[in-house]
Amino acid sequence: MDIPYQVKRSRKRRKTIALQISEKAELIIHAPSFTPMDEIRRFVAEKQNWIERTIQRQRARIAAEANRQFANGETFYYLGEPHVLNVYSGPPAAGGVAIKNRCIFLNAPDNQALRKHFLTGWYKEKAKTIIPQRVDSFSRMMNLPYGNVKITSAQKRWGSCSARNDLSFSWRLVMTPPAVIDYVIVHELSHIKHKDHSARFWQQVQKIIPEHKTLRRWLKDHHDQLRL
Repeated sequence: MDIPYQVKRSRKRRKTIALQISEKAELIIHAPSFTPMDEIRRFVAEKQNWIERTIQRQRARIAAEANRQFANGETFYYLGEPHVLNVYSGPPAAGGVAIKNRCIFLNAPDNQALRKHFLTGWYKEKAKTIIPQRVDSFSRMMNLPYGNVKITSAQKRWGSCSARNDLSFSWRLVMTPPAVIDYVIVHELSHIKHKDHSARFWQQVQKIIPEHKTLRRWLKDHHDQLRL
């Protein structure tokens, strides 16, 4: 596979070559300004298997998103369980989303963009209810006070912890099982004490979530299914 790529050279602090697969499945190489092209080509060749797998996965995600119609019978995850979408058009006063028997009932007009908008809004509201409650519970358990909790629309990061100990979580997290939600929350709370991913950081996570490796794997394996 002949992989086209774009090279972005940095004149600042970058000392090593790194690669990035963009949201459009394009390969971007970040390199120090002085790096010879032969060295960049060798780096790409060494990483070719990983690059091909990642680009194929990204292209599959793009195709899946393009095929989303938000129509009856499509599957969406909520708290780790697949739910079948059931769309109907009822009185606006009764509009919204309801969930029952592994089905998501969406009251929305026959408009794909509006259906996506309403369903996304429902997920966000669920995230705003579920995630802060779990953060507060684990914060008290771990004796790690935090700043603010923000629910974001991040596509690549499940959570983050700022230098001021403010926590951010993607609303997509409510698509994952409760155990995965707890893992991500504990992961970010642990960054209050350890700002890196050192051995001490992982020991902190291990104390609360012994099965964290399995839960991390679940996130990687299902990443492309947890999108709208």
